[in-house]
Amino acid sequence: MTDKALAQVLMAHADDLNREAADREFYLRRIPDRRAELEVLLHLTEQIKQTLVSVQPSPTFVQDLARQLAVTDNSRVERPLQDHRREIFIGAAAVGSALSVIGLVAYLVRSRIQVKTQVASTG
Repeated sequence: MTDKALAQVLMAHADDLNREAADREFYLRRIPDRRAELEVLLHLTEQIKQTLVSVQPSPTFVQDLARQLAVTDNSRVERPLQDHRREIFIGAAAVGSALSVIGLVAYLVRSRIQVKTQVASTG
């Protein structure tokens, strides 16, 4: 199988991890000729998923936020774009954080693939 097929299996596994419906054996059977490599990568994605646990706000926070939003919505006056700098900065920081995690996973996957390719070509 190609590296593209391997990447597709990893993406499908990551999607299932997010839905908490991942079956490692199902994905290992998808590419039997690269089972060892795939097993390491699936384990890595599972470890990353465990590290990136979802955070839920407390009920008190949710209630306070709803109250503040209701008050803000009633008294909101349109502000020029320069007054939205903080919101833009926070949004950009969130996007940057997500991209760095994606970049880390892509780097790890690529480095594993390159190591396997080098080992296969020398051995």
